[in-house]
Amino acid sequence: MTMCNARGLFAFIAPCMLPLTAFAQDWNDTSMPRPATTTSEEAAPKARLRLGFDYPLRTNAAGAVGAGTQGTPAVSPTLQAELRITPASYWFAGITFYRYLYSDRQQPWNPDFTYTFGYDDWHPNTFSLVYGNYSGNRLDPGAGETHSRFRQGNWSLGYKFRMHEALDPIFKIDEKDEVSCSVNANVTPRYTDLRTLSIKKYKRSVSLGCRYMLPNNLYANLTAFRYVDRSQQQPWDPDFTYGFGYFDWRPGTITIQYNNYAGNRFPWRDRNSGQGGFRRGSVSISWSKSW
Repeated sequence: MTMCNARGLFAFIAPCMLPLTAFAQDWNDTSMPRPATTTSEEAAPKARLRLGFDYPLRTNAAGAVGAGTQGTPAVSPTLQAELRITPASYWFAGITFYRYLYSDRQQPWNPDFTYTFGYDDWHPNTFSLVYGNYSGNRLDPGAGETHSRFRQGNWSLGYKFRMHEALDPIFKIDEKDEVSCSVNANVTPRYTDLRTLSIKKYKRSVSLGCRYMLPNNLYANLTAFRYVDRSQQQPWDPDFTYGFGYFDWRPGTITIQYNNYAGNRFPWRDRNSGQGGFRRGSVSISWSKSW
């Protein structure tokens, strides 16, 4: 955590005091807060291209766990290209393609592409409804594979809000910093159960996520999950996810991030039940262009 001097370290730890947080996105986070823009800029149809390189800190495929099209994050470095369109208001659709630099490390659950769509207003005090499919989608499916299993994607209904100013002395180091949060209800209509190697129905969770952002675009975020039925949680399903880095939403800029979406476990739980740890995260660098 190179950004974490005494100020940055507290910024990262403070949200950990909360019991829950929001659904994990991949490196192209759709709801990062940004400065106010004019109404015409927000309403105009637009598209965004983002190109990135993602390097996992753990590159040993022997530790990978999964079944079917769902499992642990990739252990191969990847090149990524995302195209996202916003045809009207905050309605959007996006697709991200992945090129594995070590193709022999790609597991059946590591996707060739992912896709997402829905309504996602980044302003506080707004609702969102987003579908995302990050399972083992294939551009050229082989025997027993399909292009995508739509019902194995995740639906997430969320509400964004800013932390109440009365809590600023507890969670904020400086009044210029911002803390934005989101509470979500998540459901996956079909999911793989590792214990029985079968497809089961309606994995459900609730989450609460907070992001601490400095004026210079440095940030840290934490997301924690609670599963309605704990038996539905798989080794790759996290108790919490986290990230930090430098994020500039403006087109033509560079973003550098560390993200960890692995099966992390809270300290009071059996860590052997998950697939977490700092080295299961990855470092990414990306560049974007909008029009």
